[in-house]
Amino acid sequence: MRNLRKPIEEVLVSTGRRLRDSWGWAGRAVDSLLFPSYCPICEAETGGPAFCDGCRRELLGASGRTCARCAMPVGPYADRTGGCSECRGVALGFDRAVALGPYQGPIRSLCLSLKHERNAWIGRWLGELIVEGQLDQLRAERIPQAWVVPVPLHWRRRLSRGYNQAEALAVGVGRALELPVKPVLRRVVATPKLALAGRTERAKLMRQAFRAREVPGLKGRTVLLIDDILTTGATCGAAARALKRAGASKVLVVVVARAEGKP
Repeated sequence: MRNLRKPIEEVLVSTGRRLRDSWGWAGRAVDSLLFPSYCPICEAETGGPAFCDGCRRELLGASGRTCARCAMPVGPYADRTGGCSECRGVALGFDRAVALGPYQGPIRSLCLSLKHERNAWIGRWLGELIVEGQLDQLRAERIPQAWVVPVPLHWRRRLSRGYNQAEALAVGVGRALELPVKPVLRRVVATPKLALAGRTERAKLMRQAFRAREVPGLKGRTVLLIDDILTTGATCGAAARALKRAGASKVLVVVVARAEGKP
């Protein structure tokens, strides 16, 4: 019986992989039927993918030289020992961050578009593009057993907006890395909009804003925390601290854009 167990397990694993690949292909086929076949940046026909070749290359090349700790763009001669001048010596809450690129140009336009439910289809493609652009950085974190967790909206904000763009991005990241998406965070404080708030005010507003559900498997887990924009780090930092209080061992923030916040 023991001799038969290994072949049976191998067949099950092989079958599972084939089913997973089939579902992945089917999902992309459905995407091509349901979602616009034009580039959301330049409106060129793409024949299926969300971005034309030219815009895709521009997005993938947008990151440049960044801080390995907070993903802030830095100059060629910047000292990045222990972080950059933006984050060195600062308790971020998360362990490090990666971004597709700075909050400017096409990336800024995409982030603004993603705020609206009618453009939710862009989220999955952007999530996959982040992974493609930052694959080496993500692999360096050894994340084969990680969970993908979107930063949640408060239920009132979610109701008024209609959806959460971080969830759409998380689907793309999870699909690209073949990792499960686990919505284990809750936003328990309805904070005001943070666009006009400075660093100190944001930190005060976000304190205790999140709570992680007590779910089996989170303890000791690496988490990829997904959001659209990283500015001062107050939101992602508060969410990461909630995850760590619940047992997560490491939190890596994955975003579309890295922006500079007010002092």
